[in-house]
Amino acid sequence: AGGGSIARCDPGGALAVGPESAGADPGPLCYGKGKDVTVTDAHLYLGRLDPDRFLGGKMRLDASRARKGIEKLAAELKLSPTAAAEGVLRVADQHMAGAIRLISLERGHDPRDFTLVCFGGAGAMHAFSLARVLDIPEILIPCDPGILSARGMVLADVVKDYARTVLLPGEDADKLGGHFSALEAQAQKDLGAEGFARIRLARFADMRYAGQSYEITVPLKGKRESRGALLARFHRMHEVRFATASPDRPVEIVTLRLRAAGPTKKPPLPAIAAGGKDARAARAGSCRMIFEGKSHRAALYERDLLRARDRFTGPALVTEFSATTVVPPGAACRVDKWGNLILRPGAGRGGR
Repeated sequence: AGGGSIARCDPGGALAVGPESAGADPGPLCYGKGKDVTVTDAHLYLGRLDPDRFLGGKMRLDASRARKGIEKLAAELKLSPTAAAEGVLRVADQHMAGAIRLISLERGHDPRDFTLVCFGGAGAMHAFSLARVLDIPEILIPCDPGILSARGMVLADVVKDYARTVLLPGEDADKLGGHFSALEAQAQKDLGAEGFARIRLARFADMRYAGQSYEITVPLKGKRESRGALLARFHRMHEVRFATASPDRPVEIVTLRLRAAGPTKKPPLPAIAAGGKDARAARAGSCRMIFEGKSHRAALYERDLLRARDRFTGPALVTEFSATTVVPPGAACRVDKWGNLILRPGAGRGGR
């Protein structure tokens, strides 16, 4: 689900959101050219976007077109416009929550043990409601979330992955050196050609119980790991992933993997200036926002003016060039020394 995901009334009269998208061109109705109601239009109707501060004020959103589109969709659904707009966001949230469950719960990780890190232009608009759905206790919104992926590509090490199918019995787990040597020689050659004199190597093995049709990737610890240590790690990982293990069953090593990384230089991440305990200096006015059918007067903050240790509670809207952050009623927000926004649910339930 994304900001361009199209909302519509399906043949059965139910609200559907996506997977079709209006994209960036023609884009949502509020961009001025689109013809379909999108998630972004629902946000704008509910006051969760400031039409005058989109892209740092360089692009004005057409609130009138978004309102007319939401009203038309609401009539088709036989709902009020507010209920229709909030319904669009709930459906989009459930799509995203399902994806998070897929990559966490089904791999043995409980979302309640983690912090939700959100990025992208609209990530911080959905973060709070996703955290409520998944019972995630804390949200981190990095600086310039709209360009976090691009920044990651610039800062990331050069990584190359190599693999060799071997199909060996588990008893041969301590005889893998020769197979890895060939992969390591190729990695040294490839990364050396790109100018890396020193590289980092990590070894892995895809392993399974004999008779299984799927494997799990098990990391190796060093070049001389014992057979017993590797097999024990496989059994533990299998139990974490599938809630069961069979140490007495024979094990197969299907594929060996090597990850080679050429480290790049990383620029320093300076801390931001410290402020007081309130965010008064960043206050840019107020706006109206709707949560659970009720209208609220919300504080409007400019993120570039926030300082370390600033704190405020919702309802609030934090604007910046690459993103907008929604802080629902009762939610608590603080700014850490790196400029990240840290949100906690507080007493409110406005994110649902």
